[in-house]
Amino acid sequence: MKTMCPRCVESGHMARGAHLAPDATAFTSVIARSAIRSGLLLVTLALVACGSTPTSAPNQTDKTVASQPTSPAKAQRGKRNDKQVESEVASPAEEPLPAEAVKQFEAAVVHMNAGDLAAAEQGFRAIAAAYPAYSGALVNLGILQSKAGRLEDAEKSFNSAIERDAKNAAAFNQLGIVYRKLGRFQDAEQAYRRAVEANPNYANAYFNLGVLCDLYLQQPERALEAYERYLEVSPSPDARVNAWVTELKKRIGAEPRAARSE
Repeated sequence: MKTMCPRCVESGHMARGAHLAPDATAFTSVIARSAIRSGLLLVTLALVACGSTPTSAPNQTDKTVASQPTSPAKAQRGKRNDKQVESEVASPAEEPLPAEAVKQFEAAVVHMNAGDLAAAEQGFRAIAAAYPAYSGALVNLGILQSKAGRLEDAEKSFNSAIERDAKNAAAFNQLGIVYRKLGRFQDAEQAYRRAVEANPNYANAYFNLGVLCDLYLQQPERALEAYERYLEVSPSPDARVNAWVTELKKRIGAEPRAARSE
């Protein structure tokens, strides 16, 4: 499991973090078996504190901030962005995996929690190859690649997952994160929207869409809409996003109408 920092969700971009149980291996096994039986694969990223904090974000963030006025409000929003987290993955319902595949998945998760990402990647690749109709392993593989800064590889993995399951909201959501890191903001927006089309209650994608519109596309009204929808479907209250909503409402109300329409 992973420990999140401020502005965490996905969450995932985006849920709240949790600490690994004392018996990490046993706990992970229970999670894996339960998740797979219900058709959900939860990725546990224990070693990556703030795992979704973009590893390649400094350059991208610098470019974004440089193109904006350096007002105190903009600077504060930039700080929040630096701390944002993109994580949590869940695949939609799929046929349960055989017991042997469940063991392979559990082993891959154990390797991931132990920091042996090469072994974890090998495990997820093996599952993906052995079960070509199953998309969850490819989503997990893409997350590992994204964390390692291998964004092009991650993009391919997420797209491959989507080819297997066009309703995999988590795959679209994580693909959006990769596109944002690559500076492909319009593609990121489309991916997040595909995620919520696949699952209208997928809170992480609304969170990420809000961040994208707020900090990258400079569209506060659309950001507000996304954040409010996130709060509606989020499984638990989020005081931080409530504060962002309040700030956005003030900001939108203070902006001249002509400026908002530009």
